[in-house]
Amino acid sequence: MRGSVKQLYEELEKVPEDWSIRLRLIEHAIETGDREEAKRLVRSSPEDFPLPEELKARVYELMTRHWSPDLP
Repeated sequence: MRGSVKQLYEELEKVPEDWSIRLRLIEHAIETGDREEAKRLVRSSPEDFPLPEELKARVYELMTRHWSPDLP
């Protein structure tokens, strides 16, 4: 998936408001244990394009289901 991850980052640079790309990258970060990158991806969304309401629950689920408060 490395090649496709690189492509996703390139696409996200072109269209940072595209939450479908952003969510795929967040999922990848979570799968690889990179919590900081997942948080960065959420926080770096352009303010002009806030997270749509229907995606808030999905992002919350992704950000909390694999980590306990004890993990770094």
